[in-house]
Amino acid sequence: MLIGSFAHALDAKGRVFIPAKWRETLGDVLVVTQGLLADRDLTCLFGMSVGEWDQFSARLAQLPLTDMAGQAVRRRLYATASACEIDRQGRILLPAQLRELSAIQKDVTLIGIGNRIELWEPGQLARHSAAMESDFEAALQHLSQVGI
Repeated sequence: MLIGSFAHALDAKGRVFIPAKWRETLGDVLVVTQGLLADRDLTCLFGMSVGEWDQFSARLAQLPLTDMAGQAVRRRLYATASACEIDRQGRILLPAQLRELSAIQKDVTLIGIGNRIELWEPGQLARHSAAMESDFEAALQHLSQVGI
């Protein structure tokens, strides 16, 4: 299970350290793609093990070709996805395209979300957290509406 949060800095080559306690769950490759957020002014990255990516891809593949909104999301996720190998020191190289999309330049916060991780530029995460805090009661109501 991927839980907790960790703050790290990118090295000069754009590599970030993946916490040791997550590497067993993730395996040798982390599939990283653009995150899915409702707020267009905020960005993050999603990272999944190859197995989780395959399951996610299978669900996306079930979208009808006539679902234009679903196909647009699918296209973007696949276009920005990168299979990032975890090196012997426990780092992945974040491709320049993904660093640019997420505004990650130097510092990055990694958050475990159960079956995936999110990679955030700290300022983006702070803005997202503040917005979510103001809507937390609505989020709790939503969970009760979906049976959680």
